[in-house]
Amino acid sequence: AQAMLKRISSALVLVPLLALASSARVHAAGVQTYVLDPVHTQIVFFADHLGFSHGIGRLKVKQGWFQFDNDDWSTARADVVVDMQSLDMGDAEWTKKVGANAFLDSERWPTAHFIGNSLEKETARSGILHGDLWLRGIRHAVDLAITFNRQGNDPYAFKAKAGFSATTTLDRFDFGMKSFRDVVAGPVELRIEVEGIRNDRRPEESTSNVTEKH
Repeated sequence: AQAMLKRISSALVLVPLLALASSARVHAAGVQTYVLDPVHTQIVFFADHLGFSHGIGRLKVKQGWFQFDNDDWSTARADVVVDMQSLDMGDAEWTKKVGANAFLDSERWPTAHFIGNSLEKETARSGILHGDLWLRGIRHAVDLAITFNRQGNDPYAFKAKAGFSATTTLDRFDFGMKSFRDVVAGPVELRIEVEGIRNDRRPEESTSNVTEKH
């Protein structure tokens, strides 16, 4: 009888523990919010220079977040502010020229802003993120071809993370950069590497200087 009572007591103790574990699994699943890691989130772009080569520039992300559920990609959202004054062309004089008003005009427009509205899944690890980009105060729809790299724990940062790679091509003429057509081509290829750190609370949406699409 005493042995039976002990088994019953043990079972009663296990019930709430199992309930907590089940709750934890439910909480871990579903939509998760990630704040961008600015060290491991970067943008690299390539622009044709006189047909000889593709100039390479680098930009840093100022702030941002995304939400993602690997079981339901349709819930994905993103809000990213790019620091246009972080531009690095690998040469001080060239950086100054690209940051001037003929191109990025980063003194007047120190940030760019991308909002991802929906993620269309195409394969198990790839899809198209549809959104809007505000660059130099001009808004255009932009689609990013994204690859889902990994979701898990970073053993060095001791944080849960998710990572993506993305590519797209912009036409600089669409954003008012119409000078030096004979020097720099219109299409500019972007490659974006993203790492996000899981955060239980979604940050407030960023604000940016916005004008209607031209």
